[in-house]
Amino acid sequence: MDIDGSSAVVTGAASGIGRASALALARAGARVVVADLAARRGAQVVDEIGTAGGIAVFRHCDVTRTEDLAGAFACALEHFGRFDIAFNNAGIAGEDLFEDTAGDWQRVVDVNLTAVIDATRIAVREMRRLGGGVVVNTASMGGILPIPDSPVYAATKAGVVNFTRSLAYLAPAHRVRVNAVCPSYTDTPLVRRRGDEDLADIKQRMGGILQPEDVAAGVLELVQDDSRAGAIMRVTVRGGRDYARDVRP
Repeated sequence: MDIDGSSAVVTGAASGIGRASALALARAGARVVVADLAARRGAQVVDEIGTAGGIAVFRHCDVTRTEDLAGAFACALEHFGRFDIAFNNAGIAGEDLFEDTAGDWQRVVDVNLTAVIDATRIAVREMRRLGGGVVVNTASMGGILPIPDSPVYAATKAGVVNFTRSLAYLAPAHRVRVNAVCPSYTDTPLVRRRGDEDLADIKQRMGGILQPEDVAAGVLELVQDDSRAGAIMRVTVRGGRDYARDVRP
């Protein structure tokens, strides 16, 4: 897909990978709906895009609410007259499952997996009506490899991976491509909350840490490469960008 002149909705766009991807899409010529719970930071991203010569609007969005997701996609049509790209990026980290007494693990499932399914469902339905589009879902290397200290997070991301693979048929049938990006540890507020000691350990074990812009470059590749459908892109410090399974329509 040619990004120039397109319209994109990015969830979790107020920080981290979402912010970097919204900026990258705008630089490539997309008009962007910055969808997030964080209004102040989301407005800052809109301002950054505008300062760089791009076009963006903020939309408050709780991805666990179907009406918020539908509203974000409708916002693209309302402001830009079209809807071409959905980057379902919003996600949260998991805590120690066996120390969880408040049921926080359920919210990890709700945000990381259920919301991705719901957003994809809404986006694809609209894209089929409009004649095509591209959906990119944020998974994780934790969706391919086990994470013993965060098994629910790993399970949600594994669900995103196989959900995405299962939708490869949409490309030839409906001109809608659904792909996923699986980054390793990335320097985002989510990861920084682990603390300096954990961050140093991650960098030592992984040979460094990704920057959000590294992942954003992968997102753009998945949008632009019309041969990719059901593709699972890995993004790591050591390996760069490659594919866990090369699925083409």
